[in-house]
Amino acid sequence: MMTEISVGLLEGRTISLSAAGHSGYSEKGQDIVCAGVSALVQALLYGFETVLRIEGLTIEIDDERAVISIDWRNCTSGDMDILVETIVGSLKKIAGEYPDHVRILEVHPDEVEF
Repeated sequence: MMTEISVGLLEGRTISLSAAGHSGYSEKGQDIVCAGVSALVQALLYGFETVLRIEGLTIEIDDERAVISIDWRNCTSGDMDILVETIVGSLKKIAGEYPDHVRILEVHPDEVEF
């Protein structure tokens, strides 16, 4: 088991993110790695929707398959870049600490699962 995070890049800018799967670090409900990733992805979504009030997001949540995907390529706000860099950087730190449980792939945005 592993959580796989796809970060969609277009011309050097992050414009989408998808996190899929459980990390397998511990049992469901006890998995601190999975909880950390989930909290950060949810914070990204909360920041977009509630704090920055960004419109035009494409969001897909599939609880059954443990997938959340967010695409903001059609949105504009200078503050978005700060939020995105903070969250993606934090996810990379988790992946670096738990490489057997979290993997981050930088991909073309069309390769992000929706």
